[in-house]
Amino acid sequence: MEALDEDEGIRVLGKVEGFANGGFIFVSRFREKFCLNICDRVWDEKTETYTVGGRDLWLYFDDVDSAWNRLKLLIADPVKAWLY
Repeated sequence: MEALDEDEGIRVLGKVEGFANGGFIFVSRFREKFCLNICDRVWDEKTETYTVGGRDLWLYFDDVDSAWNRLKLLIADPVKAWLY
């Protein structure tokens, strides 16, 4: 997380209560802050894959430790993540 540039991010499968299928969590960096964007994880029958749903929650943190401490409570086990 600490090595992310502003044009990079991490998508993580979540276990966030209240979000469809645990949600997706997108981790990014914006102007020296860290951002966690949590959104629904919705099954698309047509493509037979999960896609991003319409609901979003944005959380901002001043440092990587604060962001990581929150993120580690929200991620599914085992961890599945993708760098983009």
